[in-house]
Amino acid sequence: MKREKPQINMNLKKDESALDLLINADVERNVIYGYYFDGENMGNLTINGVEVSGCVFMNCRFRDCLFEGVTFTNCYFKNCDFSFMNMNQGTFTCCEIVESKLTGLNLAFGVLNNVLIRTTDCRLVNFSQAKITVTKFVSCNMTSAAIDNSRMKDSEFVMCDMTELNISGTSLAGMDLRGSRLDKIIFRGGELQGATIDSAQAIGLVRLLGVKVEDNGSPAYGQGGIKKHW
Repeated sequence: MKREKPQINMNLKKDESALDLLINADVERNVIYGYYFDGENMGNLTINGVEVSGCVFMNCRFRDCLFEGVTFTNCYFKNCDFSFMNMNQGTFTCCEIVESKLTGLNLAFGVLNNVLIRTTDCRLVNFSQAKITVTKFVSCNMTSAAIDNSRMKDSEFVMCDMTELNISGTSLAGMDLRGSRLDKIIFRGGELQGATIDSAQAIGLVRLLGVKVEDNGSPAYGQGGIKKHW
């Protein structure tokens, strides 16, 4: 399925403070639509259920914010810092996040729908029990992140570092994982069934399964000499 790009108005408003707009929207329950923000600092802001649509965020800082149930739709983020932001039950729809930091972001029980995340630090991100649809991760560092017990559909990991990524309970069936690093990936057993990997990745996964590969030609182990030892 083809991913939809953000639909953003060319005539964006530029003379408003993102911090003031978000605080006001939290009180008035209105939608923030059609703004361009550059260099704004929302650090430690707490809001709930706010909707942001059709906005561009450049060099903005959301570090340590609490955005419970906040929705971003048709938004573009570049060089933004979401480190250790709590966005529990939050939503990104038709968004692009580029060259940014999501380190430690909590999006548990959240939604990623039609999202591109490219060249972004996703270490320790929590996507547990999230719904991830038509989403593409490109050249992202996902070391020690979690997407366990999530629903993934029509999504991709392209040239990502997935070292110690927790995918327990999340099927990656149909995904082409070749080119991504899968060292010490955490899974229960069937999550990678139907995914495509290369031979180097297969060797690493065999080790994780506690399987020893021996080319000794013994009929007892079959062609390739595979045997298990626990």
